[in-house]
Amino acid sequence: MSSKALLPRSLRSTTLALAWFSAPCLPLAISAQDIPATAVSLSWTPNPESNLAGYKLHFGTSSRNYSVVLDIGPGTRAPLPPMILGNTYYVAVSAYDTDGRDGPLSAELVVTASPPAPVAGTGFATGPAGQGALEWKYPAAAAGSVDRFTIQSSEDLKAWSAAGGITPAEAIRSDAQWLYFRVPFPTGKPRQFFRVGAVNPFGESE
Repeated sequence: MSSKALLPRSLRSTTLALAWFSAPCLPLAISAQDIPATAVSLSWTPNPESNLAGYKLHFGTSSRNYSVVLDIGPGTRAPLPPMILGNTYYVAVSAYDTDGRDGPLSAELVVTASPPAPVAGTGFATGPAGQGALEWKYPAAAAGSVDRFTIQSSEDLKAWSAAGGITPAEAIRSDAQWLYFRVPFPTGKPRQFFRVGAVNPFGESE
């Protein structure tokens, strides 16, 4: 039987689109999803060791002091416990082997349970041949709190319908303060209004 400690492996992504966390040094490949409404799940890359038995999820309201420890088993995805909007939570993962030995904790993820900041500078730029583009910008420092941007359109400001969406990674450019976005739209309708929302598992800001 191998005696080496089991560690969740290196980071694959950091897209739990809420608050940011300290610089990763051990594991965690993390992603957030709706399960269904405002619940959030955590996923990570599997360990390669043949004597791996499972993982534990550590969760609490203060750093490195976890009031909840859940045995996840051999899976690499688990829902987080219920969270109260506005509160901050701390999450880590550890692995254990078939002899019951625990590996060290992963890098810690800090989760603030709140919707993202609203978009800024929304406008519509017209172009030739009936073409235009919806434009907006988003604070670079808050980009990690966003899963996606949703676009809705209306002809009367009463009835709104989905008109598309993109992710923060699709910004056309960025600087130290902002990410900039541009989405082409035809301009053939007499009147058309747009609104853009920033979305994460805890809600949408417009």
